[in-house]
Amino acid sequence: MAKPKTRADQPLLQIVEEATELLRRADMNTWVWWFAGTMPFVCGLLHYVSDMSRAASAWDRLPGASLTMGLLYWWMKVAQAVFSDRLLRQLRGGEQAEKMSKRAWLRFVTSQAMIHCTASFTLPLSLLAMLPFGWMYAAFHNVSVLALSHFRQGGRTRDLMRVAVVQSNYRQGQNHGLMLILLTFASIVWLNCFLGVLLMVQLAKAFTGVESEFSRNPWTLLSSAMFATTIMASYLIVGPLVKSMYVLRCFYSLSRKNGEDLIVAFRRAAAPALALITAVLFFAAGSSLQAAPEAAVAPVVAENPGVKADPAQLDRNIREVLQREAFQWRLPREEKREDKDRGWIASFLKSVGEWLDKAGKWVSETFDKLLVEKIKEWLRQLRHGPNFDDAPTTAAAWAESAQLVLKVLLIVLGLIIVVMLIRFLRRTPPAKATAAVAAMPEVNLESDHIIASQLPENEWLRLAQEKIDSGDYRLAMRAFFLATLAHLGERKLLMIRKSKSNGDYVRELALRARDRNDLRGMFTDSVRTFDWAWYGWHDVTRDLLDQFRTNHQHIVSDGVPR
Repeated sequence: MAKPKTRADQPLLQIVEEATELLRRADMNTWVWWFAGTMPFVCGLLHYVSDMSRAASAWDRLPGASLTMGLLYWWMKVAQAVFSDRLLRQLRGGEQAEKMSKRAWLRFVTSQAMIHCTASFTLPLSLLAMLPFGWMYAAFHNVSVLALSHFRQGGRTRDLMRVAVVQSNYRQGQNHGLMLILLTFASIVWLNCFLGVLLMVQLAKAFTGVESEFSRNPWTLLSSAMFATTIMASYLIVGPLVKSMYVLRCFYSLSRKNGEDLIVAFRRAAAPALALITAVLFFAAGSSLQAAPEAAVAPVVAENPGVKADPAQLDRNIREVLQREAFQWRLPREEKREDKDRGWIASFLKSVGEWLDKAGKWVSETFDKLLVEKIKEWLRQLRHGPNFDDAPTTAAAWAESAQLVLKVLLIVLGLIIVVMLIRFLRRTPPAKATAAVAAMPEVNLESDHIIASQLPENEWLRLAQEKIDSGDYRLAMRAFFLATLAHLGERKLLMIRKSKSNGDYVRELALRARDRNDLRGMFTDSVRTFDWAWYGWHDVTRDLLDQFRTNHQHIVSDGVPR
């Protein structure tokens, strides 16, 4: 006969699902303990590796930096133990933690330093032996999970290590299976982090046009710093799941002796029944309260049979009581006929106007209060009197006049802001306005530092015509090419930047003008011809220049809205 499965004999995927659900139900304070303990160590480790591997004076700072990393590692293990304990108490039904004495806290903190400091060499040694690695890995996680509950009961560090080792022997097949799942999941998370960084670099270049060290040399993504950063980011993501899995393993292992899993399951199963019983009692009490008024009114009437209540006074008292806020829910909602006839647009505008009126009154009252108080205080200091209210009426009149002047100044300032805003919205584009009122600056077409956004399209065409008249077809071609870029920039099809190359412009136009195949093809031909002539130092003939000009005219008239 097959041995029946208990709650502790759960398959691997069910353990993973329960661990994930346990993390989802964790409160904010639990997550704060994880990140507050792990983030300083991760950042410190990245800085330590970078500094010790590249700095010239690394040997001088090595002792202090190593001591700092040891303290950060100690703090991380303490915080992770608190994180694991909170998950364990949540799994046990959210029980309240017992207060620990200072001695227990001291034992807890020192135990994390004494036990976890050996992980740096015991885990690699156990990995060489292959088989003991699973036991040692589970034992160190068990120390973090069981530490706080162990010291709350007055335990010692040696007993904690013994209990952790005993718990590591629980279902080793399940332990190694979970380790394999975690290794696979961690590899996928690391790959996603690495590809995410690579994708962000490419997106930043495509949308902003800003060149970075990674975009100029993609091989820098394979540096040790990049690998260390992505590995630490993966640890921040995978670490809570690891702790949650070993919390479940410790819980189910201890439940074989104390039956705690059955108690928790009974509480969860009994919760709906308790809720049903509470609802039945609530409705029973409500029905008894509904029948109570008839029984309560009769004795009051019987005590004073000769006293008659005034009907008008009674109605008035009833209306006053119903107008109280506690009974507003019993009254029907009144519809304003005026708002209903006005329409929803007019009603909305009226409500906006009322809100603005209230806001204006509040601002005015607040300003008046603050201003008058400040003026009173200032005049009181000038007169050295105990109270401004007893001052002559001339001072009060002066204060009112100052208040009026300040209000006028605020109104004038508001009008100036409105006028400036209107002028800003109605003004013409800066390039065209500059061309209309002033002469364009001189541009050296042979310079490598000019960009197409320095002049509008018509100015580049004027320079091109000047170079054609002087017989310099090579500079004329460059002026035509800059005119093409300026035209596409004015039409928001390109973002002109000094850091961009012609290939960047080709790729940017391919993204912004996907449905304009003719435009993209003609622009690619123009770039190819210009690069061949300008950077290749080939001769530019009049026929080639005319062809280049014709291509520019086609680009301008290719259905781009002007």
